[in-house]
Amino acid sequence: MASKKKNGVSAGDGSVVIGGNVDRSNIVVGDNNVVSNQVAQIAPLFKVIFEAVESQPNLTPSEKEDVKAELQEVQTALEEPQPDETFIARRLRNIKRMAPEIVEVAVATLTNPVGGVAEVIKRIAAKMAEDANAK
Repeated sequence: MASKKKNGVSAGDGSVVIGGNVDRSNIVVGDNNVVSNQVAQIAPLFKVIFEAVESQPNLTPSEKEDVKAELQEVQTALEEPQPDETFIARRLRNIKRMAPEIVEVAVATLTNPVGGVAEVIKRIAAKMAEDANAK
């Protein structure tokens, strides 16, 4: 039975105590109930990717804005508990048409540090490679 604690709610011994500011980006993972903040993990990675866009001399200012808008949509999708791979793949294909080097930077940046996101990105990258080979 849940009981009220001074700084949160507890469901009994061995349970998770929730208190403070908890938003939709906190995710409970596995049997050990490890809580991670996926948004906090992804945001710095996209900062690196956005900086790479800005440093591209071959993109016009309007192209940079278009690429950044697509990247923002990818970031928002990856912050969801169950990212929509099809949606993300479409966004990355759009970016690849405008700035293929940015897709390479994005895939390389996202596949290393964040395990769950890395898996989604790896699957999308493999699908994009298959599509490219099919042409």
